[in-house]
Amino acid sequence: MSDTVSIIGGKPLIGTVTPIPNKNSLIPALPAALLTDQPVVYHHVPATSDVEKILEILKLLGVKVTRQLDTVTLQAKNLKTHKVDRQLGEQFRGSLMFAGPLLARLGKAQIPLPGGCLLGFRSITTHLDAFKAAGVKIKLADNHVILTAPKKPSPHLRIWQMEASVTATENLLMYLSGLSTQTELIEAACEPHVTDLENLLVNMGAKIQGIGSNRLVIKGSPKLNGAQFTPSPDFVDIAGYMVAAGITDGRITIKNANLPDIVDGLIRWMSAFGIKVTRQNKDLVVSLNKHGLALDPESNLPLSAPQLPKLSPRPWPGFPVDVIPVMATLASKTKGRLLLQNWMYENGFEFVRELNSLGADIFISDPQRLIITGPVTFKGGEVSPPSVIQATKAIFLAALADPVTTTIHGVDILRRRYPDIFSVYRQLGASITTV
Repeated sequence: MSDTVSIIGGKPLIGTVTPIPNKNSLIPALPAALLTDQPVVYHHVPATSDVEKILEILKLLGVKVTRQLDTVTLQAKNLKTHKVDRQLGEQFRGSLMFAGPLLARLGKAQIPLPGGCLLGFRSITTHLDAFKAAGVKIKLADNHVILTAPKKPSPHLRIWQMEASVTATENLLMYLSGLSTQTELIEAACEPHVTDLENLLVNMGAKIQGIGSNRLVIKGSPKLNGAQFTPSPDFVDIAGYMVAAGITDGRITIKNANLPDIVDGLIRWMSAFGIKVTRQNKDLVVSLNKHGLALDPESNLPLSAPQLPKLSPRPWPGFPVDVIPVMATLASKTKGRLLLQNWMYENGFEFVRELNSLGADIFISDPQRLIITGPVTFKGGEVSPPSVIQATKAIFLAALADPVTTTIHGVDILRRRYPDIFSVYRQLGASITTV
């Protein structure tokens, strides 16, 4: 795919889409196959660049990888090393997710310090703190983290995480599921992708109480079995289609997205902006309401000041941080003002410079707070968003809103989460040309 696209906006997006599988479900679920020597079968596996890297790392560890269309079978019967390949592992943060299962299976893991989206100081401290609480010894050397499991794990553990980190929770879950230890885990993350992993581990033979909550009781086993896994739909992708329908005055049917435990919070917020979401059996139908996009300051929205509603991310079931960037685009097309916050990432709003250059009216209060005034008419132009998936997605959606031409450089990063994004939006009526 070309790294630059030219978009002519202003076309109502109309049609039916199927959201991609949750990428953040697969990133821990694929390494979980290391916990057993039996086959684990994964369905609806997209060909994203992150998935391809994980499969390549698994092959280098000695895992047999079989792929037929979007079904992947992994069998870790003959593991040959506890070391994650340095060249691949440094490219993305998903390589961290090999620590837990390698520790449980081999007693040791060596992981290169990872990269990924440029979202500020995304420390691995939460992972290391969680493993230390479980008795794991940790050493940093030559840009690697080397973890060694205790020879005799404690039969009972009680671990209170410093924060509800998604990936730290997932990593620890995989490690504990491969031990005979019984663990009470408090301040666990409970996002849908964490729940997906918990259900996979249960199907493999672990016992987990409190699935979907922030307090878990895990009783693992060194002898786990094979299982089947199907990731849930990506709620970030679903939110993107909601915003796209709203800002283009379109009508998009999102297949199999009527999942109350996943989408109800998103629907409440979208309706506050004037987006109408109708449930039709298993599907959602998204369009504008009769009043168009408008924030009502007299509604029940949280307020930061009189006439100034606010939106900020929170751990699940609060508003997802990965949806915050596209909400800046939505707010720019919505009548009213909004205080938008992103306290989770120091550099989460760097893309706002590009959004303002396209015609947005966004006051940057500080690196983590914006005051957005709308509606604006985007004027098009040429932009290079920061190398962050959802930041690039926010610019991409802005380019679709008004009848102007926008050239966006650096769009290849979208493939890490959305391998077919441009063909899907073309089918909805978008005018997108690769340059």
